[in-house]
Amino acid sequence: LADSQSLGMAGLQDPAGFLELIKATPLSADPQVLGKLASALSGLYEQYAGDPARQQAFGRYAMARLAPMMAQAGWEARAGEASSVATLRERLIAILGDMGEPGVLAEARRRYAASEQAGEQAAMPAPLRRTILGVVAQHADAATWEQLHARAQQEKTPLVKNQLYDLLASSDDTALAQRALALALTEEPGVTNSPAMISRVSRTHPELAFDFALAHLEQVNARIDASSRSRYFPRLAAGSAQPQMIAKLEAYAQANLPAGARGDADSSVAGIKYRIKVRAERLPAVDAWLARQTG
Repeated sequence: LADSQSLGMAGLQDPAGFLELIKATPLSADPQVLGKLASALSGLYEQYAGDPARQQAFGRYAMARLAPMMAQAGWEARAGEASSVATLRERLIAILGDMGEPGVLAEARRRYAASEQAGEQAAMPAPLRRTILGVVAQHADAATWEQLHARAQQEKTPLVKNQLYDLLASSDDTALAQRALALALTEEPGVTNSPAMISRVSRTHPELAFDFALAHLEQVNARIDASSRSRYFPRLAAGSAQPQMIAKLEAYAQANLPAGARGDADSSVAGIKYRIKVRAERLPAVDAWLARQTG
């Protein structure tokens, strides 16, 4: 699976070839194989980021393939189950949650709501707590975001507090992402959480996070170590697939980084160019394969 996907994305064989392997993989396969399958679909789903119509079309196929695996794994651990099954369960919840699979979203929200009343241990067992909260936060509405914000403000345990501020910065919703960015530059999250929140926003909204950081350059620089700046800003842009980001990043590097410290900026530019190339030259073959399955 991994080799076939890599060769396909490199243009050395049919980019959709590995989807035939996925199609032929039975539910009875080893959990580690099913985990690799899920990760492969997730990776390809991410290649469509920024192109909602095509991403949704691929997402429908991926969810239809992964949902039966989730049903087989279940939400509750079984006595004596292999650790690979527990790992697969967590991975499937995260991936299907990322894709917005209705069943996983509904169950994650149900468990989160129950945990507020019945205690987190019962509704959100420790191995799944962070994963479930991640799904809820990613798809939060304004009311849920405010609820998480209130929990972050009240939390006394530093590790849990840090996790909650990270969750606040993980929303798919652009307006909530903007609120998280604004919050990051206040004193509330703490010196460590501020740059981490901006970085977290950049995973889903790279252009928004990079533009925000540039617009507040002095404030952001004050919150990160000087030796980290050559890495920090380029990594905010690294997940983009927009051609205009290349020029923005190169302009930032030229204006703010000495020639010998532009390695991370160059790597980010190369990554953006690669994603643009994949979208233009590889994904049409995947689109065509999907059309053959559904039509």
